[in-house]
Amino acid sequence: MAPGDGGGEGRRGPPRRGPAHPRPAAPGHSPPAQGAAAAPPAGHRPRTPGAAQPAGGVPGPGRPDHRAQQSYWHCTSAGLAEAAASGELAPTTGRTTGKRIAASKTGLREHGLALVDTVIAFHQAQLADPADWRVETSHPSPAGNLLPDGVVLLNNGSSAFVEIDRTMSYVRLVAKLERYDAYRGAPAAGRGNAARPPRSHWQENYAGPSLERSFPPVLFVFAPARRRADPDTREAAFHERARRVGSVDYRLTVATTTLPLLTEHGAGRAVWRVVGTGRSEERRTLATLPRLR
Repeated sequence: MAPGDGGGEGRRGPPRRGPAHPRPAAPGHSPPAQGAAAAPPAGHRPRTPGAAQPAGGVPGPGRPDHRAQQSYWHCTSAGLAEAAASGELAPTTGRTTGKRIAASKTGLREHGLALVDTVIAFHQAQLADPADWRVETSHPSPAGNLLPDGVVLLNNGSSAFVEIDRTMSYVRLVAKLERYDAYRGAPAAGRGNAARPPRSHWQENYAGPSLERSFPPVLFVFAPARRRADPDTREAAFHERARRVGSVDYRLTVATTTLPLLTEHGAGRAVWRVVGTGRSEERRTLATLPRLR
């Protein structure tokens, strides 16, 4: 027997390159036909020749954009109580995260629920659509960055700033009102041109194309909170301090209400008290608030 035939005791030659012997197929699986393309691994989508392949999660052919379908909702206090009474909520014992603990200690959850109740009140009164709210949008001012709790686009085309108060001190409330005053009086930015004079930030965003709208009213909603004075008491104390702020009742319209009053009667009813000398006890509708230039 010649060396390299694999059967003698001499030196073995290089391995033969004949056709490989196929392994036996696993039970329940048939081997692929000769010349057929191998099946893609599990979890992989086959590529179509010549088709553009989206990269990095960018929507493309065969891959819908799920981001446009996402919506975020908060449960109201009434809805949360209804869900808890049903007994169908999964127990959260031992699963509370650090963020939930922090939110419960700082009152952020209750603050968010009060804002949701306010949004619902405006929607039920047909004053604004829930999609026409912006939350905590940054506004530059000479006194620092202004961050309203909410900015709502009303159904008449005008806007309003909304502030929710539960536990904030009167000093901080007045300081935020002073920041609105500074934002209202901020100088115009840019040079403008012959067809369009320079505008300030609020004029650019809220005054309309012909500067026909006045500065948006600032609406304070006082919500109940534990170990704090009731909303009516805090509302009255705020009026005493807010009327001393620069342009309040002169160039800045400030109105207040309480969350119980707002949810019981509606945002379109006479539930708003205007901050100013001689008329702070009168309740008005949102449509009759003074529009100061």
